[in-house]
Amino acid sequence: MTRLYIFDFDGTLSYTGGDIALSVQLIQRKYGAPVTDEKSILAFVGYGARYLIENTVTCGLGNEAAPEKSSASEFGPGSAGASFEDIYRDYLEVYYEHATDTSRLYPGVRETLEAIIARGDRTALFTNKPRRVTDKTLRFLGIDGLFEATFCPEDLERKKPDPEGILRCSRATGVPLERTLMVGDSRADVDAGRAAGVKTLGLLNGMGDRAKLLAAGPDFTAESFGEIPGIEF
Repeated sequence: MTRLYIFDFDGTLSYTGGDIALSVQLIQRKYGAPVTDEKSILAFVGYGARYLIENTVTCGLGNEAAPEKSSASEFGPGSAGASFEDIYRDYLEVYYEHATDTSRLYPGVRETLEAIIARGDRTALFTNKPRRVTDKTLRFLGIDGLFEATFCPEDLERKKPDPEGILRCSRATGVPLERTLMVGDSRADVDAGRAAGVKTLGLLNGMGDRAKLLAAGPDFTAESFGEIPGIEF
């Protein structure tokens, strides 16, 4: 019977951490927030770009209010009158510009996806990465034609860890949830899969925190992408 593999993007298909961190650091410098290192920035990857900017930029600007309620004066001298939405949109533009500076596929990703498809199974992508950057990076990496369905935050009412994207992937491909596997490198992926009622696989060599990923309790784990087709579910 046909199976569906739903993949996360950042830290699952590709190490995109360098480009994400650089983009955040450029925004931190521009708006006068403390500039943090790559590891500190990547700790907030997995829950969407708004969450990332809230926890890496605007949290360091002396603002105690929720981002949507922030006023220009609350952000401090480096903000030049910017609101949270200004900073967020600026980040999206900066990241779009730098999204493919250093990002490369993890070993075996293309070959594994092609092998899954060749044996008659289906593939989909469910990511909290913004749509415009997702499309650009997929094209750059040369794997844009290897997913039957792709869902980004703009396509959904709720992003991970909500299961909406998994449910939509299942409907789009016609593969039932009991024959579906959610593959990712973060707790958000595992939580989304569990909420959807599908099996989950934690990819341990990704960008996510390994201990937190294991603590989330995925049904399966793998050290490398190439192990995925051999896991029975």
